Amino acid sequence: MASTISILLLNGEQSLADQIGAWLDEVAPNQYSIVLGNMDDDGLICLLSEDYQVALFYAADDPASARELLDSMKSHFSPVPVLVLSNSMNQVLDREAVPAGAADYLALDTVNAFWLERALRYAIERKRTEHHLARLAHHDPLTDIPNRVLFRDRLENALRVASREKARFALMFIDLDDFKVVNDRYGHDIGDGLIRLCAERLQSLLRRSDSMARMGGDEFTLLLLNVESSSGLAHLAVKIIEQITTPYEIGGYHINVGCSLGIASYPEAGHDADTLLKSADLAMYQAKQVEGSNFRFFTEEMNRDVRYRLRLEEDLRRAVENRELYLEYQPRFAISTGKVVALEALLRWNHPQKGILSAHNFISIAEDTGLIFAIGYWAIRRACADLQRLKRDVGIELKMAVNLSARQFRDESMVQHVANIFNDTGVDPNKIEFELTETALMENIDMVSLCMRPLSYFGVTFALDDFGTGSSSFLHLQRLPITALKIDSQFMTDLLRRRSERRLVSAMINLAHNLGKAVVAEGVENASQQKWLIEEGCDQMQGYFLSAPQSYDRLHKVIADLTLTDVSAAVPPDGEES
Repeated sequence: MASTISILLLNGEQSLADQIGAWLDEVAPNQYSIVLGNMDDDGLICLLSEDYQVALFYAADDPASARELLDSMKSHFSPVPVLVLSNSMNQVLDREAVPAGAADYLALDTVNAFWLERALRYAIERKRTEHHLARLAHHDPLTDIPNRVLFRDRLENALRVASREKARFALMFIDLDDFKVVNDRYGHDIGDGLIRLCAERLQSLLRRSDSMARMGGDEFTLLLLNVESSSGLAHLAVKIIEQITTPYEIGGYHINVGCSLGIASYPEAGHDADTLLKSADLAMYQAKQVEGSNFRFFTEEMNRDVRYRLRLEEDLRRAVENRELYLEYQPRFAISTGKVVALEALLRWNHPQKGILSAHNFISIAEDTGLIFAIGYWAIRRACADLQRLKRDVGIELKMAVNLSARQFRDESMVQHVANIFNDTGVDPNKIEFELTETALMENIDMVSLCMRPLSYFGVTFALDDFGTGSSSFLHLQRLPITALKIDSQFMTDLLRRRSERRLVSAMINLAHNLGKAVVAEGVENASQQKWLIEEGCDQMQGYFLSAPQSYDRLHKVIADLTLTDVSAAVPPDGEES
């Protein structure tokens, strides 16, 4: 052998070290050096270092001590092969040592210098081969850190040790914010470089006993053993966010990226690997709902929410198959004529146990599961068909507004699907208006605008829903084919109680008109609100005070007679609140 091989002898006396050293010098002079170590002091730390190529553990006739050492090495992912020694053959050690993780078991009274040296060489070579194969199968090729397969194995082992020793550990689930933007703007090579640098920064914050993995894409997990307190985890989370959000210089570009971090502690957040991973993922999702880089701990409240969500997800899949979804229509009135000029299609779910659910109770689940595509196209088709029925049954032509989710624009065939629906139902596209929220619009402005333009060529118009609650810019409002802005109903609540609220709504109406957009007020609940909106020049309005959402069967019987109610109530004087 070209270089000296360092051997760590644990739990043995100097006399045993001298005996082993003499044997090895007989076979391979000056090729091995032996260092005594004590498990009560720094033995385990030595095994985690790169100072030794192989270890000998003298178990005497104590199988329990060998089992404890091997378990500790497993839980801390030691790279050093260990041979277990005893004075004479012990059947328990012979049976348990290798399955427990030892490279070999040797009884000193049955070996000689040749067999001992051979066992050491084989153990080292096997470990090297295992390490090489493990890296190929269990490490991420981009970052050279463990992948999800190896991480899962380490997590399972940590669970076994923690369960036996009543220990605590924690999982952290980290997701980069806006990583897709980096890939799209700078290219995948820059994106790969960012992932590698993030992995290096995370690694620099971990202890030897901790482990990390790349789960795929821009997601990382951390396994933190022997956790002392939640405050310690919080401090680490803050450091991670500081490291990840520090600007990067890659390929001549100055790049900033944020991150969201979820924390799940054993045993509070779960007793098995799947539950812990889901808990950490859910906590990360909660952190992502807050603007900027944040971290969140998993809580039992989150756990109840996820159980409810999973049940609702299963029910929603059945609802689509069982035709439990239906539409109600809320009329929209023109200020100038007092007549109904449009209907907004509102999605409802007749849940077998929970009763009637409105869209906000389940639409996010539909988006996350991909059911939004089937539900969305069904809603458009149903609304178009009912609009045609209304024209036939009542003889009046109205506009139909249908809400769209940002996720629906991810379907590359969306425009074709919508065109097919128009063709199948015979509806005039000029009578269809798609409503998008400011949040949906800004979530992926490029992708949304690509679909908006060809649909507008068909004659479809677009309304920006919940105006005033998001972050759309004047530039987008001017350049995109948006013809109407809908003032969110939350502004109506305090309209007549707060002078500041009236100023804000008045400014939004003026802004919309200056941009050439119609203004629709939602959530009109009383005559005073109606009168004030009329005086401010609002173009259209809807709300329960004017007409509640109704099924088609009821709506088509009364719609011809619906008009704005008589506005006689005066607007109250300004209150004290500004």
